Amino acid sequence: MIKLVLVDMDRALGTRDGRPLEQAVLERLHKVLHAGVLLAPMTARDRAQALALLRGDESCLQNAVLQDGARLIAGGMPLPGAASRAAGARALMRRLGVAPEEVLVLGGASADAELLSALPNSVTTRDSSQAARTCARTVVPGVREDGVAALLDDVAQAAQWGEEPAFLREAGSGSGPRAELGAEAPVETAKGHDAVPLLAGAAVVVASFVAYLSDTFPSIAGMMVLSVGLLVGVALFYMGLSQRRDARKARKAARAARADGSRPRR
Repeated sequence: MIKLVLVDMDRALGTRDGRPLEQAVLERLHKVLHAGVLLAPMTARDRAQALALLRGDESCLQNAVLQDGARLIAGGMPLPGAASRAAGARALMRRLGVAPEEVLVLGGASADAELLSALPNSVTTRDSSQAARTCARTVVPGVREDGVAALLDDVAQAAQWGEEPAFLREAGSGSGPRAELGAEAPVETAKGHDAVPLLAGAAVVVASFVAYLSDTFPSIAGMMVLSVGLLVGVALFYMGLSQRRDARKARKAARAARADGSRPRR
């Protein structure tokens, strides 16, 4: 049975652009809380920023992993910070007395990759980062497709009946082994995918210049072909660079979490 929901605010809940949480999503979070399930938002933002995105709702911020683990809240009280989001989540789970199999992590950012890989009940959205999609066990439609709302409804209803959520029952036990919490996330499978849009962008830009210089089109049409080609090429370049950045962030977060886990405890 799920006792704690760790949820990324910025990518999974759709607050990445700085707009407050949609009211429908906030209502779903309240359903989870009213069903007796603990909720812990995760974000790179500080408490004041997170509270603003939660429309000032303190009840949704009694437990939290803020500033990518640098600040933690458990039962409304601050905890010592951690070196990464994953390490912070691990510390919060220990404080709340929740086992890994009792946690649902709904992640979307690259910083969530290690958690999504390690915890058995890991979910991400279709519009999440590539690193998150690589590491999560289950992928659901995004906030604007009501996938997150349906997932939270599932968790709340199952908790009221003392059962596992339907999506976990359907997944069964054949989903394969997962890494231990603190192990490096298997994000290497995404390595190299960023080269495709980078090469495609270069090819489009070169082809546009060739078409323009060859006088195949009249001057005005040639300028239009060149302009469109440059726009498409730049967009593909940006896509490739974004994918490369996400993969690097995921690997960096995993290494930091592994290093934190190897330090002796006092």
